Amino acid sequence: MAVTAQDAIEALRELERRLPDRFTIEPGATDAELTEAEPRLPDDIRTLLRAVSAIRVAGGESLSLDPRVNRVDRRWMWGPGEETRVLLSLATGDHFFVDVHPGTGAWGAVFSQSADFFDTYAYCARSLPEFLVDYAREAMALADRVEAEPDAYDRDEEEFTIRFPCESVWGLRTEAFGTPVAELRGTDDPDLAAVIAGLPDEVSLVDLRTVEPPLLMELRPTAGKEEEFMRCGPQRQFAVAVPANALPPYPAR
Repeated sequence: MAVTAQDAIEALRELERRLPDRFTIEPGATDAELTEAEPRLPDDIRTLLRAVSAIRVAGGESLSLDPRVNRVDRRWMWGPGEETRVLLSLATGDHFFVDVHPGTGAWGAVFSQSADFFDTYAYCARSLPEFLVDYAREAMALADRVEAEPDAYDRDEEEFTIRFPCESVWGLRTEAFGTPVAELRGTDDPDLAAVIAGLPDEVSLVDLRTVEPPLLMELRPTAGKEEEFMRCGPQRQFAVAVPANALPPYPAR
């Protein structure tokens, strides 16, 4: 079953209750405020943002959901473009963002990119509510383990891990590898065919319908060119790496 906005709200409230010294939930916004900030905000995200606008993390960082404020600073960030809402931008160079459909305004899957990698991206969760539930549950589970065996962990390292459990995705193995669009020509999959019709052969593509997050994806355009990371298709189910300046905006996005 898909994770709902209410699931995320309950998980975050439990996180704040269990770990009040590390996490504080900022109150949400009114419908009028949300409509003024983002008129196309989907109903499920609107429900979430009426309850929670941000998760303040001990140490000064914040997981920002609020469309009323400027997007989080994109230090060293490249690639995802304006079709995103940046949730968290860490001094480590790791950034977490939710995909926003340019046509409908729908908030979709959550991804991450890192200053340490130029062709590897993390597919974190299918939706923002799923990402938030995973974040809360993992933080609480890590805190429980450290509390049970304090001498088995490095205090500073584990404190960072508890506060930012989403960082664990960068410790996973790469499980998905992009396929050059040239090798996908002639597919009998109508959704895939519609997407690749507007893409040059050297673009690298991962079909998100075939993988389960969280995982790392390596998308390297042929000839190893610098790339722009995009999500394509009506349901944004295809992740692609497009060589920089290789094409103008195209309808399949």
